[in-house]
Amino acid sequence: MEATEEGVRLVSTAHLRAHEDVLSWVARNRGRSGAILAVNAPLIIENSTGRRPVDLQLEHHFGRFQVDEFSVNTVNASHPRTIGRALMRMGFDADPQAEGDRVVETYTQACQILVFGLDRPLRTKSGPIGSRKDAANRYRDLIYGKLPFMQPALEDSEALDELMNPPMSALNGTRLGELEEKLDAVLCAYVSAYLDLCGPQACAFLGDLVNGYVLLPAPAGESR
Repeated sequence: MEATEEGVRLVSTAHLRAHEDVLSWVARNRGRSGAILAVNAPLIIENSTGRRPVDLQLEHHFGRFQVDEFSVNTVNASHPRTIGRALMRMGFDADPQAEGDRVVETYTQACQILVFGLDRPLRTKSGPIGSRKDAANRYRDLIYGKLPFMQPALEDSEALDELMNPPMSALNGTRLGELEEKLDAVLCAYVSAYLDLCGPQACAFLGDLVNGYVLLPAPAGESR
């Protein structure tokens, strides 16, 4: 996603799994002017057991919206922790208030509550495939129906149309899973754009830089 004169535009999406593929993609696409990455996974994890303080904060603020609760530690979250450390070695700063390249942790379920005004997050990636298709279809409708009217405004683009247009009836389990991941990625990219264009002061920050944090967009007028 890149900034334009009027807002932001989705440039491309990709579905990657291996560490090396993800890091190579980031290296190719970060650009000379820098990049902000928002990751829907824990990045800073120092506790070997139990939960991070930010996980408890998320439960306190979003438990009534039925977001999933996590016990994040170095044992069960070694994969995203490894990715996070690799990105930091590549020069991405984990501090949202830093200048230049940054990588921040976000949480798409909580973002859905704040950005889309939902009473509970959409249930994708698990459950009956019919229910997942319904949730993914609503996810697409919310992205296309809400983000173009927010600040920054998401503009139409070929990459966005490619996600919005395929009929759900044509998607099997694997292709549906790829779509669900890409929809989450679009919301993450929008969090990056929001941080970049609206500034850290317009975001909610739970936790700290030592034990782990989550950064969320906090649109003006949002009372949740």
